[in-house]
Amino acid sequence: MRNYSEFELSILNIQIGCELKLARLKKGLSQHQLSLILDTNSTSIGRIERFENSCSWDKLYLLSQNLEIEFCNLFKLKTLNELLFIVNETINLEEKLTQTKREYYTSLKQLIKEKFKQKSNG
Repeated sequence: MRNYSEFELSILNIQIGCELKLARLKKGLSQHQLSLILDTNSTSIGRIERFENSCSWDKLYLLSQNLEIEFCNLFKLKTLNELLFIVNETINLEEKLTQTKREYYTSLKQLIKEKFKQKSNG
C-alpha cells in the first residue's frame, strides 16, 4: 500500500475543496442550495470548500454525485498548474467577487505555490 506524504495529503485536501467549489459554481448552485439537496447546512459546505476540516468519504461521495464529479478523480493529485487553473476558473465563475473573496483567492494561490515550492525544496 502506498503511503502518502504530508505534502500530498495537504494538497489533496486543498484540491478536493477547490474542485467541489468549481463544480458547484458550474452548476449555478449556491452553498445554501447544495446544502438543501444534501440535507446538510451551508456552513459545512463552505468548510469543505475552504478545506477547513476533513470530510467523511460518504459525504464526499454524495457531493461528487450531486455535482457530477467522478469520485475517484477527486483523489488524483494535480500539478501546480492544474490546481491554479482550477482556482482561476472558480474566480471567473464567482458572481460577486468582493474584495474579501479577491484576498481569499490571492492567499489561496499563494498557499498552493508555497506548498509546491516546499516540496521541490524538500
